[in-house]
Amino acid sequence: MQFQLGLPSLLRCGLCLFVLTSLADSTYARTSFSPSELYPGPWLEVTQEVRDFLADQKISSCNEAAARQSSHDPGEYLLYCTEDETHWTSWRVRPATHMLHGPGKLLDGIPAPGNY
Repeated sequence: MQFQLGLPSLLRCGLCLFVLTSLADSTYARTSFSPSELYPGPWLEVTQEVRDFLADQKISSCNEAAARQSSHDPGEYLLYCTEDETHWTSWRVRPATHMLHGPGKLLDGIPAPGNY
């Protein structure tokens, strides 16, 4: 028995394969997230664990701070810190792994907390 596909069937199969491949690629290709997706909020009080970690690292510029927990790593926090309630810096901390990045500028799309 001979199996033959006509041109319309081949086009439909090709189109389905193209669509499925495109959907799969777009799902796995997205590795970059916006800051507001990584740290969606709300602003939280800085935990004692984070405060202890900052003290161990001799970071004194975070006396007044607010935190947002990472949506992708619950052990990571974005901190916005200020000493004068006017000038803010950003920090990323992961106390369990002793990771500390900062100070930096405020992240696009995440304004300073309004309650300071």
